[in-house]
Amino acid sequence: MNRERIIDGIFNYCTRRCELCPFTAQCTLYQSEKEYEQRHPGAAWHDQVHDSFAETFRLLEEWCKREGIDFEQIKREADNEEADAELERAAEAVRKDPLQQMATAYTHAALNVTDALASARALRRWPAEVGSALDTIAWNAGMVSAKVHRALHGNAERGLFREDDPVQNDWNGSAKVARILVEESKRAWHVMLREGEAPAQSPLLELVDLLERIDASLAGRFPQAMAFVRPGFDELLPTRVLPVPAEKA
Repeated sequence: MNRERIIDGIFNYCTRRCELCPFTAQCTLYQSEKEYEQRHPGAAWHDQVHDSFAETFRLLEEWCKREGIDFEQIKREADNEEADAELERAAEAVRKDPLQQMATAYTHAALNVTDALASARALRRWPAEVGSALDTIAWNAGMVSAKVHRALHGNAERGLFREDDPVQNDWNGSAKVARILVEESKRAWHVMLREGEAPAQSPLLELVDLLERIDASLAGRFPQAMAFVRPGFDELLPTRVLPVPAEKA
């Protein structure tokens, strides 16, 4: 790995579609995952997650020892009832948040549709544009609710442990990725609806409307999210969300 070309933290605010990303050679997460696959060709994804967490804690413990910090004391302080209760209150508030509930509803509905279309896709040849749109919808479906959850959770916890920059903070970065995923998904749904000649009363339009409401809520709750600069991506690419072309609306 060429360390001089690495973009620190680029993987924190991406859509994780590595096969479409031009920055894989500059991403430590992508490179480490590929190296792990080469060392453990038969490992399942959960094995990699487990080993990754174990390695992270090992490195953290080594760093604490090197810096003269009591790692065991840090763990004891983190494991206290007051902090746990505060975190649980924040988690419960996120679960009940209308924005999170909309995002979760979209995830379940979109995955139900893409699962139902999977069998039809196997039986007939669709244009490449349709296949690509379906892939985007399926991939983004779970990511939308996950990124909304991360944004809401980070916002609920702000100031609990540290002070954060008003713009360059994790909840703004997560909200920005959520809005990007929403925009990509809307474009993909419009391709599906157009190519499928969906009627004006198609129930699938309700999913596009739900995405519109999620995006509007994100814009209202995280007004500075689109000003967040994602490492790598926003240093080279525009940061604004592009509107859906009128002819595809």
